Amino acid sequence: MTGVGTPFLASIFTSDAFGYLFDYFVWWALFLSLILHTWCFFQCFPRKRLRRIGLVLGNSLVFLCLLGSVAMVAESYLRFVAVYTDSFGVSLPARRWFALHTSLNSMGCRDHEWSIEKPAGVRRIAFVGDSYTYGWGIERVADRFTDLIQARFDEQEPGAVEVMNVAKPGWSTADEIRPIHDMITVYGADEIVLCYVPNDIEDLIPTTDSFNPTRPPDYQFINLDSSPLLDYLYRRLYLPLVPTVRGYHDWLAKGYADEGIWRAHVEQLNGIVTFCRTHDVSLRVVLLPFLVTSGKKFDGWRILARLRRMFEASNVPVIDLGQLMADRGVNPRSFVVNALDAHPNEAAHALFARAVWAAFYAR
Repeated sequence: MTGVGTPFLASIFTSDAFGYLFDYFVWWALFLSLILHTWCFFQCFPRKRLRRIGLVLGNSLVFLCLLGSVAMVAESYLRFVAVYTDSFGVSLPARRWFALHTSLNSMGCRDHEWSIEKPAGVRRIAFVGDSYTYGWGIERVADRFTDLIQARFDEQEPGAVEVMNVAKPGWSTADEIRPIHDMITVYGADEIVLCYVPNDIEDLIPTTDSFNPTRPPDYQFINLDSSPLLDYLYRRLYLPLVPTVRGYHDWLAKGYADEGIWRAHVEQLNGIVTFCRTHDVSLRVVLLPFLVTSGKKFDGWRILARLRRMFEASNVPVIDLGQLMADRGVNPRSFVVNALDAHPNEAAHALFARAVWAAFYAR
């Protein structure tokens, strides 16, 4: 993910901040050339002799000039002003967002620096997850559900509990095993909270060169890095129609329905349960739902319910936030970051924090 954790001032004159300025000047040159040719047309074209042709060409050129004006305003805004995330984090405004709003510790996590030696009398709780836990799209870390829970602990007994946000975008369950081990054996965590999202199984689901839903396809006919406007239109209008994007959730559903894949995934999760118990570390699980889905086969509530039953059978405390949202009758789409980013927004994180606190920590 380009730009994550990069100080904004250090990248302000690079392609990460504003794209390649040469491309911007080319677009301006083309636009000014259009205006110049339109002016020349009205000055030189024999409109009286070729009235109909002149009327059609003149109106067309004026329309193109107006359209070009709107396009250049949008191009300039998206290139220099807009700061927002999208679901994939690769657009120029998204790269600028990460440069502005994220700072990583030496472990590559979006959190303060942790000391190797646990402070005396401090209870360490490590929340391990992916982009949901990381706070993708959340500008202030204080608004993430993990930090809201930290604030609750500080209200009760300041300094008694250290909440550690151990998360990276794109992590699956397989990626989280090593960090969980490190949190326990290196940092002395007293409790692990596994923050599970339904795509944590995706590393076990086969892909092919022609069908790989784990990454968005690149446009083949033009380099979208040359224009944030074209990139925006591509992601807003075209990308949702691409089979690998449109079929992502059905692809996940197929993986959960495959008994071989499910058994392998359960083995991964049971390995985490066993490791925590072997080291006398508490394990809790938070099941986080997709807020926006596509396809016809994916049933997120059913998948999370299946996972909940699996953890409950192992006597692991678990809260299903998907079921919580369904019970409350909330509209999941009102809890996303923006129209291009289906990650949970600040309101969703606040809801998550209240639910997790009530389920695990309220006295």
